[in-house]
Amino acid sequence: MNRKTFLSSVAFGAAAAAVPAPAGEKTAGVRRLSADKNFTLFRAGIEPNYKVKLGEILLVETQHGLPGRVTRDGQFRKSRPGEPVNPMTGPIFVEGIEPGDALAIDILEIHPGDWGYSGGRIFELRDGYAIFDDKLRLPLSPMLGGLGIVPAKGAMDTRAPGQTGGNMDCKEVRAGSAVVFTAQVEGALAGMGDAHSLQGDGEVRGQGIECGTETLVRFRKLPEPLSERPVILRREFIATVGADKDMNEAAWQATNDMIELIRKATGRDKKAAYALVNLVGDLRINQIVDPTKGARMEVPRWVFGV
Repeated sequence: MNRKTFLSSVAFGAAAAAVPAPAGEKTAGVRRLSADKNFTLFRAGIEPNYKVKLGEILLVETQHGLPGRVTRDGQFRKSRPGEPVNPMTGPIFVEGIEPGDALAIDILEIHPGDWGYSGGRIFELRDGYAIFDDKLRLPLSPMLGGLGIVPAKGAMDTRAPGQTGGNMDCKEVRAGSAVVFTAQVEGALAGMGDAHSLQGDGEVRGQGIECGTETLVRFRKLPEPLSERPVILRREFIATVGADKDMNEAAWQATNDMIELIRKATGRDKKAAYALVNLVGDLRINQIVDPTKGARMEVPRWVFGV
């Protein structure tokens, strides 16, 4: 990995949130990808619902995880066989992306709706807060629970995370982040959904505050891949993401991916990279409740010389 191209890619990714993004009535000139075109299985050969250009800013609508079964008036209905769970808006074919290319998805803004649900109750979302009770309001931090691309072989249900992202339920997949994937098929065939207006690390109750969103994103091609699994770029840190049915394995995937990324990007040997991750890395749980667990390793950007 060329250090110069790595540094320029990472620096640009961190600046994603600084790019003025259209908001409110200014989105008139921005193409909208409607949530009514969605899917529930990342698989090779699936037909795209949308085609987008590199560098284009798009407004993507996303649905909550149980469309039609939870309503604002507090109605909760069990899913019937065949009803979609965690539908992802897409698939989105990114023109100019070939297998092996590094695809960065910049999350510029996430605008949640005015209500959500979690743990069998409805939450009103007002002025940047979730109303917990008459004495407590919780500041919102909207994120995309699901963001991923199609694998080269096999399939990945949109309810699960995997090597190509998917239902990561990682709270750092939020505005100001660039999430980098290594494309497996032509056009990458991306999807996003299962948004939460608020979720803590671990998602210990199985749901954040599930909600629909309007999300501004941009797709970019980086000079070279960063990892075979997702990498999150933020101003404060860089994170590698792992997923496995064994939480221990997911944690070590994220850790070993970070060691390798530091080794390749800084020119340090593996022993030195391991020491850095040990001393300044933060290993965190994305979610522990799904059959496939998720973990990430965060390392400060200055470790990479940024």
